Parts: sequence; C-alpha cells; structure tokens
Amino acid sequence: MTSQDLKKPTRVKWTGPAPEEDFYQPISAEEDKRRTNTHYDKPPAFFLLMTGGEWNVYSANLWDKAQTDTESQEAKLDLMAECMELKPGQRIMDVGCGWAGPLVYLCKKYGVSGVGLTLSAQQKGYAEERIARYGVDAKIHQSHWRDYQDDRPFDAIYTDEVIVHFNDLGGFFAKCHSLLRDGGLLVNKEIHFTHSQYCSISRGLTYVNEVFGYTGNYRTLVQELSLLDENNFEIKGITPFPPWHYQKTMSRWLSNMHEHREELEALVGRETYLRFRKYLKIAHFMVGQHQTSLEIVAGRKI
Repeated sequence: MTSQDLKKPTRVKWTGPAPEEDFYQPISAEEDKRRTNTHYDKPPAFFLLMTGGEWNVYSANLWDKAQTDTESQEAKLDLMAECMELKPGQRIMDVGCGWAGPLVYLCKKYGVSGVGLTLSAQQKGYAEERIARYGVDAKIHQSHWRDYQDDRPFDAIYTDEVIVHFNDLGGFFAKCHSLLRDGGLLVNKEIHFTHSQYCSISRGLTYVNEVFGYTGNYRTLVQELSLLDENNFEIKGITPFPPWHYQKTMSRWLSNMHEHREELEALVGRETYLRFRKYLKIAHFMVGQHQTSLEIVAGRKI
C-alpha cells in the first residue's frame, strides 16, 4: 500500500438502516414526545424565518396562483377548509398544530373555534401569543393525541403532513372517531409510497428520519385507506397534491434560510442550520421521484 492509497477516503457501503433507525418503531407517548421535540423544540423564530409568510405553515403549500409565501399558505389552507366543509360556528382540531398559523387562519376566516395539540412547550407559547394577537377562539394543549380528552365533540379534525410520524395510525384514527360528532370529518394531508415494495428506508430517508427523531412511519395510500375503513370512516374524497407544489415549497424554505442564514445560525448554531438545509434538499429530491405521492384524504365518521 502506497502513501497515496492511504490518502484515499474510505467508502462505507450502505447496508441498510440500523434497527433503531427503521420505520414503524413501537414507542410510548412519552418517548414519542421526546423524539419529536428533538426536531421541533427550538426557538420559534428559527421556523418562522424558514417557512416565511404570515402563517408559517410547516408543510407543502399551493403555488398555482400564489406569488408569495403567505398567498401559497392561504391557498393550501383554503383547500383544507373545503375538504373539511367548514361553516361558521363549527369546532375543529389541529393535531400537530405547530405555531398555530393554520389554526388561527382557519378560525379567523371561517368563523370556527379551534383546539390545537402540540408536544412542544415553545410551540405552545408562541401559538398562544398568535391566538391573542388575532383574537380568535382557539386553545392550545401540550398533549399527545393518545392522552387528550374532551367532553365536547368536534366537527372536523385535520393533520397536515403529521400522520407520517404516528407509529399507531389505526389507534389515531380510533381516537379521532371517538372525538368527532356523528358525520364529522377527518382530513389528513400526507406523503405516501406509491407501492408496497417501496416501503423501505433508503440512505437519504434514514437521514431525514434521524432529523425528525426517528419518528418516520411512511405508508402507502392503500394502507391509510384500509385503516380508515377499519375504524369506521367512509372515504369522502381523495385530492391529489401535485409534487411540484412540495418542491416549490422546499425551494422557498431553502431560499428563506439562505436569506436569513446569519440570524438562523445565531439561533441554533451552524451545524443545525446545515442539517436542516441537507434534509430539505433530500426531501425536495425524493418527492419528485415516482416512489411517492401526496394526497389529501377526507373521511367521514359513520
């Protein structure tokens, strides 16, 4: 072996995820909270600057006619409202409400009252400030969905790219069934594998899963629909969400991060800043492949 050979970098062959890195890990609500907060329990300003706009929606938005982050966020939220058939006076729940931008917007525009669930104390604090600023009828609970109880039924429950983090999706659907009124709507927007043979974790997806605290549980659309059926929801509608909207949103976030890089690095450090940029680039690439699709699924309680 020559000195030149010693300088060559060692390439490690990808042999698949370690057991603790793989999908579908059975974890407790407390462990779920701990893992989830490795991603979300950061200064709210970090996510606000990254997502941009008025409502700081941390998911893919609609860009058909939108020119700004705010316009794209509102277009997507209006579509979600349409899927939920929102009417003034109704009561809705946002599971995984983040900093409450979507919930506040829906309460403000559609005249509904709302409840948001989050696992992050920092999210809850900022969400309550936003609710007070807009004067809407909404309340935030720092609670896992498994633990939440309510004596008043909801007209609609929604998630937006959240159920991918639920290892017990059937249990979540059963919980929603118990919280909804008869005929109430459950609306979930999510990424799906396009075939069961793709339900495995790649090297890139392993990295994304790590960034999210190893809470990834990607499924096919068929699996989601089957679980809805098992938990007494009839399918009201399936709305395709073209992947270029997701990619455009990721591009906007990367642009926002670059624009505010000094502020963001001051908030969370350069390493975290670069990790987020890397995961966004991987997500941008992966959603453009044929192995995934993005849909809004609406189910009605029966």
